[in-house]
Amino acid sequence: MTLGVHHKIDNDADLKNILVAIRKAYHDYGSILLQIFDGRQRSGLQNALQHAMYREIGKQLYGGDFGHAKAECKLTLGVPLLRQDSEEFKRLYDRSLRPKPYGEKLDLIALIDVSSLLSMAEAHNYIDAIYDTYAMKGVNWSDFINRSREALSA
Repeated sequence: MTLGVHHKIDNDADLKNILVAIRKAYHDYGSILLQIFDGRQRSGLQNALQHAMYREIGKQLYGGDFGHAKAECKLTLGVPLLRQDSEEFKRLYDRSLRPKPYGEKLDLIALIDVSSLLSMAEAHNYIDAIYDTYAMKGVNWSDFINRSREALSA
């Protein structure tokens, strides 16, 4: 099996180049598979909201331990999103981290980018998952978090 080629398109010149590559691949193979993903990186508001949520979770559930809350969200909610959308991440995670005990995974995931790797759409799903999961665990979200989340959905 041959791994595909990834192209990021940020402007019209990139788009013209990828159209040439698509035509060539189609000519060479006769059939190609094309996947399109939202390539935008998470926004500043998404980033601020995630950190506010980590602080609130840490304060309400873990005696102010922001780091534990962040690592737990990354591990239990962010990792599944990345595993779902990236075969490479899934392969590396499953080989290197999945067999480890939960506490060790938390320590390790604190050192690994997770939410930074999410696209804008994935970050939105991540925020929704944090909100819903921790509301069910008893977290009372602040007005800032509720207003920020509403602003993202608008």
